[in-house]
Amino acid sequence: MAELRSLIEAAVRELGFDHFAIIHHVSFGTPEGENVRLTNYPVEWVGHVREQSKLPDPVVRAAERMSSGFKWDQLESLLDMTPAEIEYMAQAARFGIAQGYTVPNHVPGETFGSCNFAVGKDRPFPDSSVSAAQALGSFAFEAARRLVKKRPGEIYLRPSPLSDRQRECLLFVARGKSDSVIAQLLDIRPKTVNEHIEAAKRRYSVATRSQLLVRALFRSEICFSEVID
Repeated sequence: MAELRSLIEAAVRELGFDHFAIIHHVSFGTPEGENVRLTNYPVEWVGHVREQSKLPDPVVRAAERMSSGFKWDQLESLLDMTPAEIEYMAQAARFGIAQGYTVPNHVPGETFGSCNFAVGKDRPFPDSSVSAAQALGSFAFEAARRLVKKRPGEIYLRPSPLSDRQRECLLFVARGKSDSVIAQLLDIRPKTVNEHIEAAKRRYSVATRSQLLVRALFRSEICFSEVID
């Protein structure tokens, strides 16, 4: 990871940026584990964000809506920014994170992430480097992701926690079907449907069906297109 950090810092400087942050979108209080958090942002800003953990970051919110990179001066066209989010960006500028470019990184079943490149308040934004930053952001995030998962030479795919029948029942639940209707469709008993759903909840360590649906959609165990169909 130290070698990767050095390589990224050199590339970032060559592209005309001052700082970078390759992160999964988790709070600073979350154990790192398999979460990526690699940055050379000013320590004063990192400490400020750590202390003010409830600060709403509009860059993170925009990244979770986008599939390609975007400049931060586009935020107001991407989001209806709240006063708190506008103040967040103003504070970042005071700490030396004034303008930037973000590359979203979404992997099914994992927390959203992004690779961010930034310049200081009095520095020009390197518009000619945007295409290169898009490529660097994608490859750098994947390299960091493989390192934290200790699988540097292969694509990491987390196995599904659900059986085929559990997934089938859950998909019908997502479509608004009751246990009795699901039982008719699958030719099993309503009690069996409930048992499959309860087993799926235990596998995800959640208490309610709503929580189960959110987790399963987040991990792409079931897809929005399947639910809508």
